[in-house]
Amino acid sequence: MCTSFRLKAQDSSVVIGRTMEFPNLMQAKITVLPREFVGAGIAASGTGKTWTSEYGLVGVDAFGQPGWLTDGMNERGVYAGLLYMPGFCDYPQADGKDPASCMSIVNTVAYVLGTCASVAEAKAAMFAVTVWPWTVKGFGNAPAAHLILHDGGGASAVVEWRDGEMVIFDNPIGVATNSPHLDWHLLNLRNYLTLQPKNPDPLTIEGVSIPVLGQGSGMRGLSADGSPPARFVRAVAYVATLRPVPHAADLEMSALHVLNNFDIPFGMVRESGNPAEDDHTLWSTISNLTEHRYAIRGYDNPTTQVIELGSTDFTPGEPRQVPLSPGLFAPLTV
Repeated sequence: MCTSFRLKAQDSSVVIGRTMEFPNLMQAKITVLPREFVGAGIAASGTGKTWTSEYGLVGVDAFGQPGWLTDGMNERGVYAGLLYMPGFCDYPQADGKDPASCMSIVNTVAYVLGTCASVAEAKAAMFAVTVWPWTVKGFGNAPAAHLILHDGGGASAVVEWRDGEMVIFDNPIGVATNSPHLDWHLLNLRNYLTLQPKNPDPLTIEGVSIPVLGQGSGMRGLSADGSPPARFVRAVAYVATLRPVPHAADLEMSALHVLNNFDIPFGMVRESGNPAEDDHTLWSTISNLTEHRYAIRGYDNPTTQVIELGSTDFTPGEPRQVPLSPGLFAPLTV
């Protein structure tokens, strides 16, 4: 489970909000990959696609490897993130593919953020590789996911795999959740065209005025459950109805309040009777693609840590990682 959305300010600033839901923290660490980081994809016979990062980036590693990111942004204001997609993700097999083009889905975020300065470049970069179903040790399978892309110019795209082929959708609405595919979610929005932020006018029957019971009645029928279709529609409703704000800093606060509506507590969503299998919101991020600021908060302490990419040391060297820790919008040095 994950929810992602894009917000724009009146000055064209762009901010991305994202939640990460899973039963456990998956060894998640805040990660800095410097310029000239040498990345290596995974092929069936060993090393696959290799690249050298042109841009420094920050993100969250959730698989115990600094180059295996689930979420992040680079110093050029490009965002990339993986959202889980079980049952609707069909990677091509590596058989017959050039090993030098192969990588796992866990390599894709670091790959596009290290080498791309826009969504257009990221789409082109993805067409140069083959993502195949490599089983991640400790995960038990090849993580089924789609890749979400945004840039500071407002462009958005979603990279998916169906019937063994990669498909890239432009995403003008800028919202993504999980299964099924993006085009289905966009079609499903037609079921909610009567929703509106304004309260309905009173209805008069036989001279009797029947007003609404209270504020918010215009959104009656908006799904409140935690399923991907419900969260997609709800995220679109928030994005479409937010009052305009002038600048990126105000937009970060808007994103924070939208994220609050997708914060799933432990126990609300249950896979089985085993609490260890309960999805809950492990962390949420806010990526300011205009002012190049990356903020994150975790489940155990929902205060927010902030990384200013403009003052982060991206000079060539080793990747750096720190655990999630508290700090009320406090600067975080990594």
